Amino acid sequence: MDDFHVHFRSTKAFFSGGDVHKEPKEWGEEHWIVNKEYCGKKLMLKKDRRCSMHTHKEKDEVFYIQSGKVKLETGGEEFVLEPGDFIHIPPRTPHRFTGIEDSEIFEFSTNHQEDDSYRTEYSGHVDVERFGRQTEIVNSFKGRSILVVGDCMLDRYTQGSIDRISPEAPVPVVRAREVKEMLGGAGNAVANIKELGANVQIISVVGKDGPGQQIKTLLKDKGIKSTLLSESTRPTTVKHRIVSANMQQIVRIDTEESHPISSGTEKRLIMAMKEVAPSARAILLTDYAKGVLTSKVISTGYSLGKKNGIPVILDPKPNGIASLEDLKDASVVTPNMREARLLLGDYDSEPEKIGCKLSSDIRGTLVLTRGGDGMDVYKKGKLIIHFDSHSPDVVDVSGAGDTVAAVVTLCMACGSTVEDAADIGNRAASIVVRKSGAATLTVGELIDVL
Repeated sequence: MDDFHVHFRSTKAFFSGGDVHKEPKEWGEEHWIVNKEYCGKKLMLKKDRRCSMHTHKEKDEVFYIQSGKVKLETGGEEFVLEPGDFIHIPPRTPHRFTGIEDSEIFEFSTNHQEDDSYRTEYSGHVDVERFGRQTEIVNSFKGRSILVVGDCMLDRYTQGSIDRISPEAPVPVVRAREVKEMLGGAGNAVANIKELGANVQIISVVGKDGPGQQIKTLLKDKGIKSTLLSESTRPTTVKHRIVSANMQQIVRIDTEESHPISSGTEKRLIMAMKEVAPSARAILLTDYAKGVLTSKVISTGYSLGKKNGIPVILDPKPNGIASLEDLKDASVVTPNMREARLLLGDYDSEPEKIGCKLSSDIRGTLVLTRGGDGMDVYKKGKLIIHFDSHSPDVVDVSGAGDTVAAVVTLCMACGSTVEDAADIGNRAASIVVRKSGAATLTVGELIDVL
């Protein structure tokens, strides 16, 4: 019984269940649930991170996959492990775990000693070169100046409980508990840009009303510069969502006018763009089909980009003013699949055919978002690269497109390739769809998913 081991009188106290000992690692985090001599712990392994290939001289280990998906390498063999799988790794067996998804692994072992193991390489990211390059791009967001032009709106959420059906009609009665208001549309894009450390200014049109004043207040509170023009006949666009206690949407009430802004407002808006553009490192034109992005405003954006040597990104809404002709001079265009089909009038072709066809009609690069199917990048009629989705747990897709457009714009402002910009934007979207409402993300959250 050479492997039999009895250890008397441990000097290590047990960690209490309410005070788990946590240690950060290059690959995630260790949560010790017994003590560091009798090893019982949970490994919080991040996606695309791995521990080092290592071997223990004496320690005998058992691992149980609680959640996620991991790859186990043991010398010359590889295994893909999912929840419910367990592994016994005897002493003197080289092994390494890599996170295919964010994962939780329980580990139990005997006689843990720091000098029991030896490693042949360091822990960390699976793709060190890409991670380093993209981390540098994200860290360079700070202080970049971005101009955003488009349809700014107010997102309002009334959250409440439902405990009965109305006697007046077969509809639920919502007892309102809380009302939240946040920036939506182009406002959500600028909120994302600001949260990621850049300087941003928005030029838009709102109504002479309470919601318009609330947008101004929200922008001011976030330290975002704005030029908000107004028209007496145009109300501020408001998306009012009635949601249950668990954020299940019951109904949405829209207050809006979608006709184009007047020629006078258009001239004032273009003048404002000409004043701000020389100090910007990129321009984002974000269309929600509420009348701000006329063809003349869009073409002005392109001419200012060319004049100042900066990229112009267009997030289009083809069932509004923007047409296929309006896309042609953008540096990058970021529609979703539904919008791409509307632009082409093609509702039957395979996704790749749609991307190839649309990118043939524009001079810049097409970044085509496809929801759960990830993201494609096309150039001159050819698929350049595909990125899988990183969003296993979708809570709310509201504003995900704004986040992609905002992050792609920031990356291009920092001199990134379009491929890296799209990849980082795709990863950014995976964070905000796990949150309720038109959400933002931080630099730390973004680097965590690179």
